[in-house]
Amino acid sequence: MKKIGYILVAGLLISACSMEPQLTSSYSEKIAWSSEANAQMYANEFYSLLGSNYYNDAVSDDCCSDIMKSNDPASDENYFLYGTIKVSQDSNPLFNNWSWGHSWALDVCRFIDNMNKFGTELSQEFRDYLEAQVRWFRAHVYFEMAKRFGASVVIWRELPPMGTKDYERCTPEQCWDFIEEDLDFAIAHLPVTNDAGLLTKGAAYGLKARAMLYAGRYDKALPAAEETAKLGIYDLEPDYAKLFQYRRVQCVSKESIAEFGFSYPSMSYAFDKFYCPPGDGGYAQVSPTENLVSMYQMADGRDFSWDDPAMAAAPYEGREKRFYASILYDGCTWKGRTLDMTPGSPDGIVSGGNSTTTGYYMRKLCDPSQTEGFIESDLTFYYMRYAEVLLIRAEALAQLGRVNEALPFLNEVRKRAGFTTPLSASSKSEFMKLLQHECAVEFAFEGHRFWDLRRWGIIKQTMNNTKRKGVKPVEEGGVRTYMVFSADNKTIKYDDKYARFPIPLSEMQRNEAMEQFDEWK
Repeated sequence: MKKIGYILVAGLLISACSMEPQLTSSYSEKIAWSSEANAQMYANEFYSLLGSNYYNDAVSDDCCSDIMKSNDPASDENYFLYGTIKVSQDSNPLFNNWSWGHSWALDVCRFIDNMNKFGTELSQEFRDYLEAQVRWFRAHVYFEMAKRFGASVVIWRELPPMGTKDYERCTPEQCWDFIEEDLDFAIAHLPVTNDAGLLTKGAAYGLKARAMLYAGRYDKALPAAEETAKLGIYDLEPDYAKLFQYRRVQCVSKESIAEFGFSYPSMSYAFDKFYCPPGDGGYAQVSPTENLVSMYQMADGRDFSWDDPAMAAAPYEGREKRFYASILYDGCTWKGRTLDMTPGSPDGIVSGGNSTTTGYYMRKLCDPSQTEGFIESDLTFYYMRYAEVLLIRAEALAQLGRVNEALPFLNEVRKRAGFTTPLSASSKSEFMKLLQHECAVEFAFEGHRFWDLRRWGIIKQTMNNTKRKGVKPVEEGGVRTYMVFSADNKTIKYDDKYARFPIPLSEMQRNEAMEQFDEWK
């Protein structure tokens, strides 16, 4: 395959590889490094870092933004947005990954240390390949921490000396440099393609492009995105809806740069049970908002507006392709029935609980073939798609003042959505508004929105002192109309301090050299 994909069965099986690991009830370090197969199995433990929870974490992150709402009034996501429970150094249930990230980073250091001690019989080329894989994962966990803690964490380049326990956090520049260093090593030593379903050079270029974009290092994000494209093996899937219906054994999409594939029935997930409408027997834990739905333009490229009488009379007709691939709405056909969102119907609006609170359900990411109850499924999780690389390329060019060069990449993504008239922009600010809109609809439910709003510096103006919107069907005299309403019963409060989250209290108590961020003291 020309991407990464994982077949996980009691660990991770390298399905297209001739290497046979030595089987035993326990492994000594000598056995773990006695062959390429055993060493690769040791490295495989890091692959569980991606996608094993399917899109649950991504959906949770989107519920902290304007495009998605948790239907449970007492969910952590709603409590975070309403300020019901204040984020603090001893309470940060949604975004504290400090221990997780540093623990995995130390595991990478331990892997490399053990390889240097016990893997000397392996070829240098294979050792470099193993190190490239685990350093990619170290870059991944540091990137996830950098997003949350302002890129000021503890850098673990190697295992610390025994007995040492106090470490200062690094500067943001040092953190981004370290992520870049790991990814450059991965780029140098990972293959372009990998039939074993493991990491590739494209995954390393892609993550570097993403990380450097977040870092504001546009002069480095751009060439990384360009090099991803130059590999010549990635392209957009012609059918956006089909992309999210590939099962592991079917997944041949050139759009996938990094993915996690489930091997049913050995490894699968129960996503649909928790997110499908109650008429399916699902728990309907989340609902897309009208804020998002209004972003889906008409098929001819016009913006949708409730102030337009014709659009308001038939709001779900004539919209762009991604709308129909992503949203379940009043009157649509789903699993052989017509959804009715009026209060009191099986799928109707409620104020809170296991049904929609906005008048919408997710369609994207859900499996329409599950018509007789729910079985665990095996649709593909995409860590990175080629569409993201195109939009990273566009954003980096615009930020470097090259708006005219950026527009073709934005329009390439829109062309797949069915738009035939290219967009234009005369300034960086005008272009960024177009790109921000495109990212919201293209990556809906994939976990980008909350983080994008933060890094663009527009999350407070987008979220603070607002309520997310829903749409309620109203039947009167045989005529069905729609009423826009506030789906939140409390006003959203977004604090400036959330630009970076606090270092957890447990770390402050354990590490005497650690200093809390000034705004969280």
